[in-house]
Amino acid sequence: MPDEDAEKLFLQEKPTLALLFIGSMGKTYASVISKEIDSTFAHTTRILSKMEQSGLIRFTFEGRIKFVELTEYGKEVETALEEFRNIIAKESPSREKSLAAREYETVGEGEETADKEPEELEGKAESEKAKELDPFSAEILEKIRNLRNKIESIYREAVEKGQSKEMVSRKLGPYSRDVKKLHNQIEKAETPVDETVISALDETEGLLEFYLKSSKPENT
Repeated sequence: MPDEDAEKLFLQEKPTLALLFIGSMGKTYASVISKEIDSTFAHTTRILSKMEQSGLIRFTFEGRIKFVELTEYGKEVETALEEFRNIIAKESPSREKSLAAREYETVGEGEETADKEPEELEGKAESEKAKELDPFSAEILEKIRNLRNKIESIYREAVEKGQSKEMVSRKLGPYSRDVKKLHNQIEKAETPVDETVISALDETEGLLEFYLKSSKPENT
C-alpha cells in the first residue's frame, strides 16, 4: 500500500480503533470488530481488506470461522498508535473546549454532509441498501441477526459466569435447529434470497459450530 494510502487510512477514526481492538484481543473476527467500532459489517470488511493489503493483519480459519490477528508489522503500528493516542489524551481540557467551539462555529447549515467521515457516509449508504431488500429477505435477515445476538449473549454470559463446557453446550445446542429452519426457509423460498442474507446465516452457523466445539468436554 502506498504511504499516502496508509496515512489516509489511519487518519480516520474507525481503522485506528479496529487495529487497536484487534491488538487488544490477540485474535478476533470481523463481526465482533464491527460492533466494537460501531461500523457496518461491509465497511469493516473493507477496512480489514486494506489492512491485509498493507501487511498489518492476516486471516486464519478455524472451521468456518475466519479470524483476524495482527502481523509483527501490525503490532509495531499498534504500539505507535497507542503512544500517539496517549500523547493526545494529555491535551488540556481548555484546548479541547476551544477546538470544539471553533468546530461548532465553522460548521454551516450546508456543511454537515461534507464534514462527515467517509465511514459515516458509507454506513448511511449501507443502511439505505439494506432497506432495498425484498420483504422476505429482510425478514430472514432480521431473524438471523436476532439468532446471532442470542447465541453470542448466551456464550458471553456463560464465559463471564465460568459455567462448565457441558452447560454451555446444552444451552447452545438447540439453536442448531433454528439455523436449519432458516436454511430450509431460504431453500424453499419462491424468489431468490439476497446473497447478504445467505452470507449472514453461514457466518452465524459457523460461529455456533465454533462455540459448540469450544464447549465440548476434553474427554470426548
